[in-house]
Amino acid sequence: MATLATQFKAALTRIEPKVDADNAAEAHKLVTAVLKADGRLKKLGISTFLIGSYGRQVSIKRVKDVDMFVRLEEATDSLRPGEILDHVNDVLEDAFPDQVARQHRSVMIEFPDFDLSVDVVIARPCVDHPTEHWQIPEKVEEDGRANWIETNPVKMSELTTEANDDFLLSGSGVYVPLVKLIRQIRRTWVDEQPGGYYFEVLTYHAFQDLEPHKNTVAGYLCIILREIADRLPDYVTDGPDDPTLDERTITTKATQEQIEAAAERITEAAQLAEDALKEEDICASALKWQELLGKTQQTDEPEFVFALPEACNADGTEKPTGALVKGAPAVPAGRDRYA
Repeated sequence: MATLATQFKAALTRIEPKVDADNAAEAHKLVTAVLKADGRLKKLGISTFLIGSYGRQVSIKRVKDVDMFVRLEEATDSLRPGEILDHVNDVLEDAFPDQVARQHRSVMIEFPDFDLSVDVVIARPCVDHPTEHWQIPEKVEEDGRANWIETNPVKMSELTTEANDDFLLSGSGVYVPLVKLIRQIRRTWVDEQPGGYYFEVLTYHAFQDLEPHKNTVAGYLCIILREIADRLPDYVTDGPDDPTLDERTITTKATQEQIEAAAERITEAAQLAEDALKEEDICASALKWQELLGKTQQTDEPEFVFALPEACNADGTEKPTGALVKGAPAVPAGRDRYA
């Protein structure tokens, strides 16, 4: 059984969006400063919160957009979605000329120097439900008509933190690293839909239902990926339960055909992971993990996420083991078997 802990640690580093994270933090800071300086938004009790994969710290390279949840804590049910979005659009347009685009339910600000955008989502307190629930605009029509729809994105951030505290590997949280690996596998094996959040929710349910305890990242990845593969066919018509709202399911832009296609691909991926874990030959195993995780995407120079051990050739065979010669300038590469 090849678990290749050193290579998995390096793979997680390779998909970590460090530069993007720094840029996203700066863009968030700039937008927040502008919004909090506006008199009307101040009176409405503005409070910003990062949501989305970046906000939950489960994003992978590259981060192209950041979602900012703008809570208007003093807003009442008289606040109209189209009208407040117009106001926020004007405030941001004044601060960031020619960088702002009004969208159906949010306002987007492009930051070309960072090669990313910030999506500002306005929210008011939920009228009929618990105080921690919020309402965001539904699609705003051209005539300005729109309704509010209930949401609770802050809860998903809390659940992510709790899951990472509950499931450990060598004393550190393993849930967040697994979400990142599952997101990378989705990018490698699935067409555009279902999206990354859909797979993140599937990963969350798999952890909660199985309560796995494994000794390696490879072991966790196999059991979680198999569970997702087994569950996907059940969600052709209705998505998985929304862990943040009772009696709601996750919606997706994916068609039934796309869900079915994703289920087939993830089943193939799960089998490949299981084969990689069972493989006794280190190099053959590493080549399978490399195929599973693919290459970094949307990067200037895509690279394999999972690097083969130095003792392995690119085709998954082992390099000849040379005898150690006294005084030689280098020693034969190790096989990383005991990493």
